[in-house]
Amino acid sequence: MFYAIIAIFFVTFVRMQFDETHIGEPHNPVLKQYQYEYKVQKEILKEEYQKSKLPKSGYMLKEEYEQQSKGIDNENRIVEDRKYPKPSNMKYVPQPTYKLVRYNNPPGTVELNIPRKIEFERQVNTQGVVSGDFTKLVYSSIYYYPKERCTGCDVFVIPLDTKLNRVERVQRANVIKKNPEPIFSTLKDVSQDGAFRTITPVDFSEDNRYIVAKEKTGYIFDGIWKTELLVHDFATGKSKKLTEARETILDYWHNVSGVEFDDYRWDIYPLGFDKTDNSRILVTGYAYTGGVPIFLGTWAVDVNGERTQLIDLEGTNHPVSIVGYKLAQDSYVPREEVEWEAKRQAKLEKNHKRKAKKELRKLNKEKREQYHKKLKELKMQYKLRVTEYKKNSKTGMSGADGDVTTPTDSQMKSIDEIRE
Repeated sequence: MFYAIIAIFFVTFVRMQFDETHIGEPHNPVLKQYQYEYKVQKEILKEEYQKSKLPKSGYMLKEEYEQQSKGIDNENRIVEDRKYPKPSNMKYVPQPTYKLVRYNNPPGTVELNIPRKIEFERQVNTQGVVSGDFTKLVYSSIYYYPKERCTGCDVFVIPLDTKLNRVERVQRANVIKKNPEPIFSTLKDVSQDGAFRTITPVDFSEDNRYIVAKEKTGYIFDGIWKTELLVHDFATGKSKKLTEARETILDYWHNVSGVEFDDYRWDIYPLGFDKTDNSRILVTGYAYTGGVPIFLGTWAVDVNGERTQLIDLEGTNHPVSIVGYKLAQDSYVPREEVEWEAKRQAKLEKNHKRKAKKELRKLNKEKREQYHKKLKELKMQYKLRVTEYKKNSKTGMSGADGDVTTPTDSQMKSIDEIRE
């Protein structure tokens, strides 16, 4: 008797499950189509729900990839703060503090030295010079071509965040935020084995409208061949190479002493902008004849390269503007502050992880509730669809797609005869 009761309950349960998924006539092709569509939609919902719980990965649909890989403007990019590496066996890592110091001080002493690591990294960014109004930073990018042992160079501008204080503006400057087009560029010709070309920013003008730079060309086994003067106008966005300075110096010494500099090595050395005239750039010249270098005078060339003037043949005492700044190490954060900050950050990180875990549980609960709600709505739609079909089947004719059509008079007469 006991086993009979269990068997009755089991059969009743199986029939209820069967009725739930096989509502109506199981052999009706229209109802079978409804049932198939219902199962497919359930599987789609289930797959979407399970996928929503998975962490992000590189496996995704084309539409998802295109959505996530949309371009972001430099202004909207988020740059994370620098994190100092901390070995596991160290409790204290010294953290330097920085200050802003004059960049071109003494005038004309700024030089770009190509580090050895460029042979391995292929590109190196130099330290930048900050404008006098602290709104932009200019830096050089040097590229190395190992097969030809050549270098090329571009100079870029990074707009600074004026909402921060001056030191933080420079510390948070990132190449991601740079303007895409360089203000200066060298030739990228790799046909000359061993040739190097670099551009070094020298300084800004006092009104921060212009920046002057020097382009050096040479050979790795023979030194520098020549230095040329470059200037960029931020008001017009145009750059220019001032070749007139070199030409004027050559003409002057040829006329005065008859020296042909083509037989000797000589070069110019940009100092910066003239302090007495913001539109002029000061340069000095030296000739190398095998002994003591011969001083060729201090010269001034206007920013348009239209006029070059001799300033002094005896020395370099003419006043030069020193406008730009650079970041330099000042000291170190006291150990007590570093340890206190480390404890505070550890506590914040712990609270953040706890909050993130709580938010994840809440999000998963919402996803689960939404999933069950959609399943319930889908099931109701399925039942309603089957019920409507069965109801309309009594008074109409169903087409091949399951839609019910209104019967004609002859069809109604045939139905009445069958019922009688």
